[in-house]
Formats: sequence, C-alpha cells, structure tokens
Amino acid sequence: MSYKGVPTIRKRLLGGQLRRLREERDITVESVAIKLGVGVSAVRRQESGHTAVSVADAKAYAEIYGVEDEKLLERLVQLAKHGRVRGWWSGYSSKVGPTIVDVADVEDLATDIRTFQILAIPGIFQTREYSSAIIEVGKTLRRGGQPLPLDELLDLRQRRKEILERDNPPQVWAIIGEAAIRTVVGGPAVMRDQIQHLLNLSQRHNISIQILPFSAGEHVGMSGSFMLLSFDDTADGSITYVEGTNINSFSDDPAEVRLTADRFTHLQAQALSIVDTRTYLLEALSAK
Repeated sequence: MSYKGVPTIRKRLLGGQLRRLREERDITVESVAIKLGVGVSAVRRQESGHTAVSVADAKAYAEIYGVEDEKLLERLVQLAKHGRVRGWWSGYSSKVGPTIVDVADVEDLATDIRTFQILAIPGIFQTREYSSAIIEVGKTLRRGGQPLPLDELLDLRQRRKEILERDNPPQVWAIIGEAAIRTVVGGPAVMRDQIQHLLNLSQRHNISIQILPFSAGEHVGMSGSFMLLSFDDTADGSITYVEGTNINSFSDDPAEVRLTADRFTHLQAQALSIVDTRTYLLEALSAK
C-alpha cells in the first residue's frame, strides 16, 4: 500500500503554521495565490500538508505575511527543510501505515513531549521484553496477522527510543496510570526490569515521571491516553496525539492544544510528585 499524497506530520506542521499566519492577518487564499503566482488549490494543498513547501516558498510566504521575527522565519525555513527529509522510519510506512510513522516523526522533531498513559508504559520508556509482550497479545486480535514480523516491530519501537540518547534529547514529562505498574506484563521478571528502567530514566535531567494513583479518584484522563508535542519553546505549533481503540488521531487546532495542555496540568496536580513517584516505584520494585 502506498501513502503518496498523504499529508505527513512534517508537512502538516508547516502548512498549519502558514495557515494560522494567513488567518491572523485576515488574508484570503486567493490573494496569496495571486502574489505567489500559483493556483488557489496549490496554496490550499500546502496549507493542508498534502504538498511540501520548499525553502524558497517558505520565505515567500513569510514576506507576504510580513514576518519580521527572525526566530519565526528560521522556524518556517527549518520546517520546510524537515518536510523533505525521509527519516529511518519511512521504510516501514508501506507496511505499518502512516500513523505509526507519523508518531516516530513527531517524536523525532519534538523538543518537548508530554504524555499521559493510563494503562501501559509509554512506548519510548518500554523495555524490549515489555514491548514484545504487548505486541504478542495484540496479535490475537489481528485476523490478517501482524503487518511486520515481531522482530521488525520491536526494532521499530526500539529505534523510536533513540531520541532519548541523542545529544539534545527532548524534554519528556510522563504521567503513568497506576494500572500500568500493577498490571504484570510479560511476567514478574519483565515487570521488575521495566520498573527498574523507569527508575533509571527518572534520574535523567530531561525526564520527569509521575504516577497517577488509583486513590486520585476521577480525573480528566479517564477518556484515554494522549500526547502533547511541542517543537520549540512555545505552545505555538504544538500538536496533540490521541490514542483510541480503533483510531488514533493528530490535531494542531490551537483550541484542542490548549485543552490538552489544561488536561495535562490537571493530571500533574492529581498525580504523585516526582519524589513520591520514585518512592512508589522503589516499593513496587521490591514487591515484584
């Protein structure tokens, strides 16, 4: 299956930024098309992420919208460059579908990742054995089998974790539901290693982990897991990723981003503190 023409996250990030700049200045698509010397459909396809924006086009848009902020201009240029780059994960796209590839894409580009996982350990925090157990149990629900062999799926997951090892890793703040710690995935030995891995990760300067205990009661994350990913030091340009039973979705709508950020803030307040989380994990480790 080919996904040619499907808007990738890299192209959507820039397209969404350009659309917001145009709308903020109350400029019509028709006016932009005339100034660029292209058809209206070409502008719309770039704004929707269906067509890549070249560096030259990004600079032309910036001139039309009167962008004087050097930092914003550099961001537009860098996104244009990123939009034409094929990451290592692109080779998996025809086998696993665009969503998994897009997740790898945004994790690779993000400077800040906030994630809430209610039932499982966040993917980039999983040990190989934990991931293996999760993938294996998922096979029972697939009538046509896995899109990739187990080893390749595990390699895909492992390579996504490489962002934590690079020179400038993203800031990651994870809130994990207590059920993810209490559920024995892969057996006691696998869970011991997984909890120890969380403890090791929690000591890194760029990683913060909180456990949301059962005792917190009702909370705004009961509808499901989600991620909020940012690509600079502001919320502008951030996107949300919501995981569902049958469908996963991205959104760069500013209102949705703000709502998701508020949800995460509420969950931070209800979860155990970072210090208390380490104590909780140490106690859970000794009990396994």
